[in-house]
Amino acid sequence: MDHTAREDQATAYAVELRFLTGGPAIFGVWSRPEVADHNFTEWLGAYSQPGAVLTPTSLTGGTARPVKSWTYEAGLTTTGTV
Repeated sequence: MDHTAREDQATAYAVELRFLTGGPAIFGVWSRPEVADHNFTEWLGAYSQPGAVLTPTSLTGGTARPVKSWTYEAGLTTTGTV
């Protein structure tokens, strides 16, 4: 059985942390949205500092879609849904 098409459409959930906008990133990817959201919350508590940017993203079929964004200066912004 060919699983290629189904695997291409599987959704992964990523969280990207940058200590400065446009700076180097720490990037994690999980298969379950609740795990990504938990790590987003943990990273927010551990690494919030001036300049920091946290962005959870939904990845489906090679397309990345930001779900929300957090910056130290602006706080949380919801940009989409999972």
